[in-house]
Amino acid sequence: MKESIANAYILQIVIVFVVIFIFFFAGSLTYSKAFKVKNRIVDIIEKYEAYNDPAKSEIASTLSEMGYRVDTTNKGCPTRNGQESIVATNNGYRYCVYEYDTNKGKYYGVAAYMYFDFPIIGNHLEFPVYGETKIMGIIG
Repeated sequence: MKESIANAYILQIVIVFVVIFIFFFAGSLTYSKAFKVKNRIVDIIEKYEAYNDPAKSEIASTLSEMGYRVDTTNKGCPTRNGQESIVATNNGYRYCVYEYDTNKGKYYGVAAYMYFDFPIIGNHLEFPVYGETKIMGIIG
């Protein structure tokens, strides 16, 4: 009887480690996807050297091809470093673009989001993944 109780505790420990491993794996996949989305948006903005209409349409088509999550909550973009987001509508996708002006020129900050859904408790979490473009239109 003593061995069966010890085996039950070992089985519980193994199950806990498997669940923890699954959470880390899911988090890694979600972060990787958000990181790719952020990098792709940064590349498109650098390609057009601004967040303009051609960049917006290419971003929308790229996000639909990548399978990025469509946002149904219509949350706005938070302020970042005292700067408001310049994105009014994102074609249903949740990402934020910030424009910063410096003495050397302007650059853009991009925030894409990674999502975690918990269907049993009906809750979802989102965390931003932020990156910046290089300075464009360098003055002098």
